[in-house]
Amino acid sequence: MEKNIRKVKENVWKLEEGDAAYSLKRYKSRSTAVKVDYIHNQLHAIQFPHIVPVLTTEDPMMIMQPWYEGTRPVNFRKRIDRTDSLIALQALHATSEQIDWDASPYLHRYQLMDKWKDRLERFIDNRTTLEKHLGKRAVDEIISYGSLALSVLKKTDRKHADNTLLHGDVVHHNILRDYNNHIRFIDFDLACTGPTGIELALWVHRVLPNVGYHLDFLFAEQTRLNEMDTASKAMLLYPNELLREWLYLLSLPQENCDRLARKLIPFTETALTSWPKLWYDIERSME
Repeated sequence: MEKNIRKVKENVWKLEEGDAAYSLKRYKSRSTAVKVDYIHNQLHAIQFPHIVPVLTTEDPMMIMQPWYEGTRPVNFRKRIDRTDSLIALQALHATSEQIDWDASPYLHRYQLMDKWKDRLERFIDNRTTLEKHLGKRAVDEIISYGSLALSVLKKTDRKHADNTLLHGDVVHHNILRDYNNHIRFIDFDLACTGPTGIELALWVHRVLPNVGYHLDFLFAEQTRLNEMDTASKAMLLYPNELLREWLYLLSLPQENCDRLARKLIPFTETALTSWPKLWYDIERSME
């Protein structure tokens, strides 16, 4: 049978074999490949509908899945995509009713505070470079909001008992709508365990820029978000998207760095302009 293989990105290929097509992803870490395979097997066993099946390969470092033509990433600017992705995400979290994810030897607990402290520290360490793009005032504002948010989080943080599987990276291109209009999650590389509220907060972080940072609008539209507890709502104070995007910029070659900066500057200006009201709305929702 004739085979054709095409590189899609650094570690992903599309394999065409006759009338069938497959995605091949090679991992640098065997532990990650084993984890992803384990998660898919567990979810497949309970017939969880929002995944792409994993196929058996001889290479333990390789994950093979059917290639679905006509799929597209969700668009958080669209209400239907916000609604359907949130429903699917909560269905993923609800699998803890059937699977004891904490018992898995392949999944670690999500260390949100440690991750966010490190992210802010790296931003501060690179402030001189960042000021060349953003200016001192914007850099100071981001650092101030990040520091204040962490202090609030420290006060509201508490031990949770509702640990479940967290996807770990709910960016739009990891949530696909297939040719049947069905939502499917891909790339469980960063999956871990933790309270549902963490990932709901991370989902809201991704969505807020697409709704003009209007928290009340989003919570009225997606009433499921009202289930978030105070500690999870406090996570929304942290300027996660700003810190993450600017730190990613620092990892790029200079020519790509300058190109991304031109996109990030207006994004950052809008966010910082919106942050005082957003902060007020979040604190009011926490009362």
